[in-house]
Parts: sequence; C-alpha cells; structure tokens
Amino acid sequence: MNTNPLVSILIPIYNVEKYLGKCLDSVFSQTYKNVEFVFVDDCSTDNSYNVLISSIKQNNIPEYKYTIVSHKQNEGIAVSRADCIANAKGEYVQFVDSDDWIEPDMTETLVEATQDSQIDLVGCYFIKDFLSGKQTRHSENYSQSCAENLVLCINYDISTVLWKMLIRRSLFSNFTITPHVDIVEDYIISVKLYFYANSFAVVDKYLYHYVQYNEGRVSFQTLRSITNHIKGVKEVEEFLKTKELISQNISNLLNLRKFNIKSNFLTKNLFDIQAYRTTFPEADKVWRQINYSRNEKIKFWLAEKKLYFILRLICK
Repeated sequence: MNTNPLVSILIPIYNVEKYLGKCLDSVFSQTYKNVEFVFVDDCSTDNSYNVLISSIKQNNIPEYKYTIVSHKQNEGIAVSRADCIANAKGEYVQFVDSDDWIEPDMTETLVEATQDSQIDLVGCYFIKDFLSGKQTRHSENYSQSCAENLVLCINYDISTVLWKMLIRRSLFSNFTITPHVDIVEDYIISVKLYFYANSFAVVDKYLYHYVQYNEGRVSFQTLRSITNHIKGVKEVEEFLKTKELISQNISNLLNLRKFNIKSNFLTKNLFDIQAYRTTFPEADKVWRQINYSRNEKIKFWLAEKKLYFILRLICK
C-alpha cells in the first residue's frame, strides 16, 4: 500500500491565454506535493505557450517536475488527452482543463480517499463559475459500484467529464483513446474506465471549478458537435457489444441517448429532415417515453408520420 503515490496532473492547452494563468496558479499551489505536471499544447495560436513558460518560472517549478509536449498542428482534445497519458509517470492521473481551476486541497483530498492506493477511481463534486460572477454547485448521484456508474454514464445520468476524478493510470493500458473524436471523448473514456476499474469512491466536496462562458442552455450548437456525439454513442455501443453488456436496459438507455442527439436535426439552426430520418432510425419512437413539451412532441409526431411540409413550417 502506497500512502504517498505520485500524481500526474494533466493539462491539455489550446488557445486559453486569458484563463491559463489562474489554472496554473491553482495546480502549482496544491497542498499535496508528490505531483508532476504534464502539459500538451495543441498548437495554440495565441500566447498560451508563453503564459505557461512564464508561470513555470514564477512558481519555481523544477524541470524534473514537468513535461511539455507541443503539437506541430492542431490535433484536438482526444489526441491531447492521449499524449498527456503517454507522458505521465504517476500511479494516479488527474486532468485539469486549462480554462478551469481547482481548490488548493483537491489533489490531497482525492488521494486520501484512495485508502492508501487501494481505490481505482475517486470522484468529487464541482462548481460552475460563470463570467458574470455567478456560481452554481453540482453534486452527482454516484453509485459505489463501478458497473452501476457505467450504466449511469450511458445517458448522462451522471456527468462523464474526466476532470473531477482521480484515475489509476494503469487503467488506460486496457484501451486506446480514439483520436479525433472530440467533445465527447470523455464520455467514451469514462464508460471504459468504469468497465475496467474494480473500485470507486466519492468525496462529497466541491473541489473543481468549471468555468462556463454562457449562462444559457448548453446544447448541440453545431453540426460538428452533433457529428462527434454520433461517433461517441456508436463507439460506446460497439464497446458494450464486444464486452457482451447489451441488456434490454442498456439498449433502452442507448436509444434515449441516440434520440436526444438526432432530435437536434429538428431545431431551427440545424434543421435537416434527411439527417433526422437516417440517424439512428432504431430510436425514432423513443420520444414517447420522454417528458418533452407539447410543442416538441408535435414535432416528433409529424416526423414519425412523415408530414415534412408541416414540420418545415413549424421548425423554420
């Protein structure tokens, strides 16, 4: 049993010069001292790299405590996360997104919860920080069972972000992070981590600050975002099939997720009847199981009945 494991704090960086300084100040001031830092700069076009170098010098971080990987071209967050893992040496890893920040005792608190390195995954709660100064606190309905948390991940009944967890690094040796599937890379990774992990603990403290730029509803704003979500749920479904985990319950959860994705093709900004028809047709009738508004249900009914002319008038 290791009471003082090395923790690799992993920070992917891309065009965050306005926020990176606060992020770095928070990780460099952790009360837990047996840490190393791995930074992957994904070919930033702003001043992020210089902010990083300046902060390292100002905080007197010795060379043996950090690694910097610089991409020659922008590769995306999935590749950046994979490169972080590839360069980590710690028994545990902890992701921090470069526009966020963490409480001074986050790493120490999570390490204590590993019970002398016996626990594979440790989660915590987080705070959304809005640029207006508003904050909202977010807890999670975790289970103590990794298998149950895997199921909760499928339709986002618990959040799947990697940055609120301490993760045993060896778990990543069981799979490869799929490159160029961004936005939902943490969704795919979380499902796989819960599958391979043997133990999980949660700390009921708010230790991570997630900086939210928009106080409005966060949704699928672009076709690129939807495309990545489609890739993500397909990869998760294929993974679960190969592990023979597709039960009726999991199939239903996957279909709920699929319909949530495809329904965006009936929104004003992304309206596309053909894409709606051809994306996950197996989930077409799932809307009947979901507590949508009356107007939303009318849209889905019109689509089901192929009344596309009326649907166009409503959606546009």
